[in-house]
Amino acid sequence: MSKRYRLCLMGISLIILIVLGFFLTGSVNFIVNDFWFASGLLLLILLSLVDQPFFSKDSNIFVNAVTASLSLLLIPNHERTWLYWVFLIISSYLILSSYILMWLRKYELAFEHPVIQIATRINRELGKPETIFSSFFLWGVVQQYGTASVEFNSLLWFWIIFMVLNVPSVAKAIDGAFDSKASKEIQNAVGEIFGVQSKNTFLVKLSYDRTDSLKIFDFVEFYYSVDNKDHIGIILDVYLLNQEQWIKILTTTEIDRLFEKSISKYIPDKIYKIKNPPENDYLNRFIGLVYENSVIEKIRFSYNSKVEIHSGQLIELNINSHKVLYQIVQGITKNEQLTNKNESSFIIGEAIQLGEWNEEKGRFEQYGWVPSINTPIFIASPISAPTISDNEYIIGCIPNTNYPVIINTEYAVTHHTAVLGVTGSGKSVFARSLIDKIAVNDTKVIIVDLTGEYKSKISNLTSIISDEEAIKITKLIDTLAQENAKFSNQRDQKIIRQAEREIKLYFGNAIKVFLEGDSSKVVFELSDISNNSSNLEYTRWFFWVLFHIAKDKNNYGKRVCVVLEEAHTIIPEINSMGVSDNASKATVNSIAQIALQGRKYNIGFIVIAQRTANVSKTVLTQCNSVIVFQELDRTTSDFLSNYMGSSFVGILPTLKFRTAIAMGKAFRSTTPMIFEVPHIDE
Repeated sequence: MSKRYRLCLMGISLIILIVLGFFLTGSVNFIVNDFWFASGLLLLILLSLVDQPFFSKDSNIFVNAVTASLSLLLIPNHERTWLYWVFLIISSYLILSSYILMWLRKYELAFEHPVIQIATRINRELGKPETIFSSFFLWGVVQQYGTASVEFNSLLWFWIIFMVLNVPSVAKAIDGAFDSKASKEIQNAVGEIFGVQSKNTFLVKLSYDRTDSLKIFDFVEFYYSVDNKDHIGIILDVYLLNQEQWIKILTTTEIDRLFEKSISKYIPDKIYKIKNPPENDYLNRFIGLVYENSVIEKIRFSYNSKVEIHSGQLIELNINSHKVLYQIVQGITKNEQLTNKNESSFIIGEAIQLGEWNEEKGRFEQYGWVPSINTPIFIASPISAPTISDNEYIIGCIPNTNYPVIINTEYAVTHHTAVLGVTGSGKSVFARSLIDKIAVNDTKVIIVDLTGEYKSKISNLTSIISDEEAIKITKLIDTLAQENAKFSNQRDQKIIRQAEREIKLYFGNAIKVFLEGDSSKVVFELSDISNNSSNLEYTRWFFWVLFHIAKDKNNYGKRVCVVLEEAHTIIPEINSMGVSDNASKATVNSIAQIALQGRKYNIGFIVIAQRTANVSKTVLTQCNSVIVFQELDRTTSDFLSNYMGSSFVGILPTLKFRTAIAMGKAFRSTTPMIFEVPHIDE
């Protein structure tokens, strides 16, 4: 019942009482002279209908008791019977106890000390207006008129009508008679707005007597009195606070556009459930809201959705009319203390900014600002396929989207690329597919393979050095080793120079034939995978000759890509070298020289390794592009944090099969991206 109708009812009751008193006494002197009127019924009307129509708080009880005590002072001394003193004692008790309770009460009543709970509940019954002033009224009538008089019977019937027949309920019916539509709308309302967060999120206290059941993701509608606008919203959360049910409602212009119904005739600030919302896909795209402590490069968001999400998911939101995309990297469970023992549990997600999608350039471009708190977040919408140039190809897409990850094969070679990942993560299959895409046009690929796997996986793959040439070169290397092992005055320099000339000739002719021939890729094999002196020298001489051909002959007009499979066996870190440290260092130095200067001579590397700990950092740090599949060791994570930051590094152990992170010079978008490699049938 509204305050307006409570005031109307008070006026009507007061008029009836005055008319009745005038009819019984023949004058209106009772208004100021008679206790039954001044301290009884008048206060009953005022406090029951205006001040405390539902229940009395400690402060209300204190005021009631003080008022009651003052009204007792109107009783002349000769009329102060034993009942008068009982009323005075009760009023004094209520004054003292309610004042003490106002100071002692700190929590909700259910969580207070049992003694405080009992005292409060007793006071609520004794101190409510219906109890105190009904007693005063009836006692005053009996004192003045006796129980057998017409006046007593008339006033008693007035009290009965007021209390027993429940005048406030009658007032509610009168309210409906004045405005049946308003009554109906109030009855249909499920709650009322209590507060607003960041302009688009409303806190609503639900009504006890609501007829419609509510659940998360129901649509609701309301007319907000502050901005004088209709709003459509969606329920994001339902929780208990102060022993009352509350909901959180999100409103956006996109939700408003889903509906055409005008609701401005509804009671302002009342919330109404939409029972038959139109068909829409909003809930299939909505993820949650931007949360506190978000920054430009990484946002935090509360997950409020029925859509399943996971790491790598691409999401989008609007910042100043710019559609900015982020990639989810983390999820955290969180409890939030509401009040006293009430808690709200939810999930906080973290997502790294990829930027705005430039459709013309087919890449992400960083956006330099942070979204507002409670900005809605959605699953990224599809895009048009970008244009791909001849030296580019799509190595995969961001999970569950058609956003492509595009690699420039020329930059991948000239600026060196590392492909990292544990066994079984999809690294090797991806690397072989990448080699196929690179080995086109004027790019020649030399695969340094110690496992023999490439010949079994790639058809028509031949060795750059024939078996006969390899045997001859190995013998020449052994001859050199024998001569160099002698004292300097005992070495035969003619034999050494001859052996070196023939080694260079064999390797040089083989490389020349390959670079000028039709084959686009070959394999360079070693006798075994151990770092013994002969194999290391064999490898060192090959790379020495290759580098000088690049410098002196410009690779015969071709671009050369050297693939180092199982790179830790070819370019090991110093602390993991094998039996001959000097030979290992010489080999690493030869390859490192190409890594450092190769771009000037159109030669580059693709380094493939399981972990970075045992691979030469001199070579790895020259890789301007990195593709990382699942990685588990701490050393690799520490190394990669320089490339992609701790947020992406943190999800490396949880990457799925055929899922990787790409970043670097060879990609159109320079920010790290989680992507899925398509199934590759070998």
